[in-house]
Amino acid sequence: MKSRIRIPARVQAFLNSGDSRSVTVKRNILGSVGVKVANIGIQLLLVPMTLGYLDDELYGIWLTVSSIIMWIGYFDIGLTAGLRNRLSEALAKDDYERGRQLVSTAYVLLLLIFVPFGIILSAIIPHIEWSHLLNVDPSYNDELIVVMEILLSAFALQMVFSAITSILTAVQKVAMASAFPMLGNLFSLIAILILKEFTHGSLEILALSISYIPVAVLIVSSLIFFGGSLRRIRPGVKWVRMRLGRDIFSLGIQFFIIQIQLLVVYQSTNLLIAYVSSPVEVTSFNVAYRYINTASMILYVIISPLCPAFTDAFTKKDYGWMRMVYNKMTYLYAAALGCIVLMVLLAPIVFRIWVDDADISPVIMTVSVGVYVAVYSWVSIQAVLINGIGSIRIETLVTTAGMLVMVPLALLLGRSAGLGAIGIVTAMTIINVVYALCFTVQLRKILSGSCAPVWLK
Repeated sequence: MKSRIRIPARVQAFLNSGDSRSVTVKRNILGSVGVKVANIGIQLLLVPMTLGYLDDELYGIWLTVSSIIMWIGYFDIGLTAGLRNRLSEALAKDDYERGRQLVSTAYVLLLLIFVPFGIILSAIIPHIEWSHLLNVDPSYNDELIVVMEILLSAFALQMVFSAITSILTAVQKVAMASAFPMLGNLFSLIAILILKEFTHGSLEILALSISYIPVAVLIVSSLIFFGGSLRRIRPGVKWVRMRLGRDIFSLGIQFFIIQIQLLVVYQSTNLLIAYVSSPVEVTSFNVAYRYINTASMILYVIISPLCPAFTDAFTKKDYGWMRMVYNKMTYLYAAALGCIVLMVLLAPIVFRIWVDDADISPVIMTVSVGVYVAVYSWVSIQAVLINGIGSIRIETLVTTAGMLVMVPLALLLGRSAGLGAIGIVTAMTIINVVYALCFTVQLRKILSGSCAPVWLK
């Protein structure tokens, strides 16, 4: 009985030790890790459940069309990122009136972006030969048009209401903001369980049933928070100030460019694999990626609360604290790297248990994904800390170059060199190696406390 009491006491002592900045970071990390671990578990369950509802080909098609629609999330022109930074500044000065104006204006701007965008894309979707684009049988084309229209409307709404996550992050409730994807996935899992009982595999029914769940979670959560702890910055028409759009966009535009490269380098993967190979290879890649990427996801959950903490530390020129944290992050990366290697070695056993198919992802695909995740994990550490400092000019330029090179390089390796899906993954790895080198040099120069102004832009 005594040991049960000591453990919480020690955890509490650890959470309360250090300065206020460290305490806030540790509490956010602990909460975020708990939420993310639950989310990872649910996502791992979603794969075999969805595969059980759809066959391999339909599941590959589902992953591809879903990723295409998710691209619209990158066209908020960095608005939510800009809102997060500007709102943090306003609340740090206890300027709740300006905070409310920023929130209200951001929601209006999101509506002005996504409503017209959704209407335009809805008119275009029926005129695209989706079966040819995705390299599947033409008989799927009509069904794919319906699925795309369903997903488009749902994701457009999601992008508007997802502003609540940036608002919660701005008020230092990072762990709470990270709970929304977990809740969406949980309810999606329940929906698939119901579908398996009462329907046969259908892309249309799957899209209709689960695409609106994340939207519902965001809407309900927004009503709860704005009626409670966020009441002082609750949006309202009379608080809209369109002139504040410039303040929101000023820093957000650089984040937008970075987001666009994420669209090209990462979100285009499924489409490129389907184009140069087949939807079955999309499934092969995603099973390996979702499994091995859990190590990177956990790492990101731990480091993401450091972003606002580094903003505070850099403002106060506390380079000693930043160097201490960075050194700890390198040790954490070494642990993550060991986990990735172990996961690659155990992959056939895990796949046999997880999706009942040890060969669903060939060894060469699993190893390729493992190398990519290892490189990307290091990039994530550098990028999160640089974003917290706010010196993102170099990151913007480098990622823009990566965006321009990604598709040609992927097609060169995947199609021209005959490497297929492995060529796409290799292209992603090469680009991230360049990112890793550039970001590491920049961050270490900044943390030295004395560097040329170019590194601070």
